[in-house]
Amino acid sequence: MMSLSEVKNRCNKVFQSAGIDLVKYQNIDIVINARLTRTLGRCCYKVNAGTVTPSRLEFSKLFLETGTTQSIDDVIKHECAHAIACIETGAKQGHNEYFKRVCARVGTDNDECATQAKFEVDDTQVYKYFVYCQKCGKLVGKYHRKGKVIQNLDYYSCKCGGSLELKQNF
Repeated sequence: MMSLSEVKNRCNKVFQSAGIDLVKYQNIDIVINARLTRTLGRCCYKVNAGTVTPSRLEFSKLFLETGTTQSIDDVIKHECAHAIACIETGAKQGHNEYFKRVCARVGTDNDECATQAKFEVDDTQVYKYFVYCQKCGKLVGKYHRKGKVIQNLDYYSCKCGGSLELKQNF
């Protein structure tokens, strides 16, 4: 697992590589969030008198425990790029062209909304529930907890029209 101090050090290096003065922006919290299971990381903002500033970078505890070092670095650079783009423009940039240029500057091609991360462990060590199509056998979804979809599988179906089957990993 990557510790919080390691994540902070990597974030600091990304900010420095972009020429951002960290002393001026020390109010950006960097935290590990255990509730993030599908989201690998996120940049949170605050609006004060019409000015938008990054306030917090959050990283998934699960991802920091199971992701490869390269994948974790890409997500850290991606989230830092959101903060840098906001600092430089005074507005959220989403995943637009300006944000993509900042990603290139900080050394990542991870400039899309969804990231295909690589993990050092297999899915059976990460997920508890797997949903398969009974007709085509395709894996339809994998889940950490028994949420709405798992509890109501009869309401859902595969793209091929087949009914869904739940398999639990103990």
